[in-house]
Amino acid sequence: MSAANIAVEVLLGITVAVAWLSCVGMLVMDDVLDALHYLAPVTTVASFALLAAVVVAEGAGQAVMKTILICIVLLLINAVLSHATARAYRIREKGDWKPDTGESIEGIKDVPALRADIEGSVQ
Repeated sequence: MSAANIAVEVLLGITVAVAWLSCVGMLVMDDVLDALHYLAPVTTVASFALLAAVVVAEGAGQAVMKTILICIVLLLINAVLSHATARAYRIREKGDWKPDTGESIEGIKDVPALRADIEGSVQ
């Protein structure tokens, strides 16, 4: 077995291990918002380990370019999906995504788009 094959197998093992650990982390979390944090390792660590495995196995070529594009899309979609899921969860639990009267959220007054809406409601 060559060093390249061993490297590919190790990188694929890292990819699978990170995906499994993220799934287990999501299952054991009590809160949805805590579980959302376990999506990030799959889209960062696992996808880039997979990219490295493709680079080692295939060299420069079409497969590497496609894998790079997939990694970029995964990074972007993870941020959007996590935000949308957290907002949907908050709307379901609270009835609105905006802060309740008297609810203290750090940094909320620094967001210009929200400042006018919450000027009187957030202490």
